[in-house]
Amino acid sequence: MNTLYSKLMISPGVTAFVGAGGKSTAMETVALELFQEGHSVAVSTTTHIFPPSNPLFGAPRIAPSPEEIHFLSEQSRLCVIGNEMDENGKLTGISSAVVSGLTNVFEYVLIEADGSKRLPCKVPAAHEPVIPDTAGRIVGVIGMSALYQPLSSACFRFSLAEAEFGLLSEEPITPELLAHIVVSEKGLQKGVDSRPFTLLLNQQELFPKETRKTAALCHQAGIKQVVVASLAKQIWMIL
Repeated sequence: MNTLYSKLMISPGVTAFVGAGGKSTAMETVALELFQEGHSVAVSTTTHIFPPSNPLFGAPRIAPSPEEIHFLSEQSRLCVIGNEMDENGKLTGISSAVVSGLTNVFEYVLIEADGSKRLPCKVPAAHEPVIPDTAGRIVGVIGMSALYQPLSSACFRFSLAEAEFGLLSEEPITPELLAHIVVSEKGLQKGVDSRPFTLLLNQQELFPKETRKTAALCHQAGIKQVVVASLAKQIWMIL
């Protein structure tokens, strides 16, 4: 099966997307795949996201009550939910209680649990990521467009990367550095704990050889499931 959700090993229940460089695109792609196969899917966030532009998602539902959530699931198998809309047009995060309520009526609940200001790489702050307690699998995303850029240009919260990993702001990002961020509990593994984890290396078309090298380094460090992809081109494979 050549669906992104099967490659990412996403199963019914709550899946949290963390990291940078394609979280929203990955989550929306998975949601549409599942919906088109006849499943019911709720998409939301514990941080902030722009509502999906694809009309199949419909208008976002703002702060629905438990009764309204049940009604929504009967109306549509694909729903986007947020707490409120902020001044930038983003949906704000729902609570763990609302996430749990969604799991009672939707087969799949997809949560964007991290923010990255549209940069391809990040190191999380103390309050990040905001992973729901009920999350099963965690999908960690890195954008390969970060490669060879200065840390200060491509890494969100680069000052934390400087402090946590002893790096310099103008230091170029290499496959080795990306792999280090992926496998570190101060990086992409923060908050994962013992839950199943899939790494998604996006934008592989930019640096095919370096993407494979990064994947190999992550494998060697214990990351069992690595998917390399060009989400823009709808191409993905397991390495």
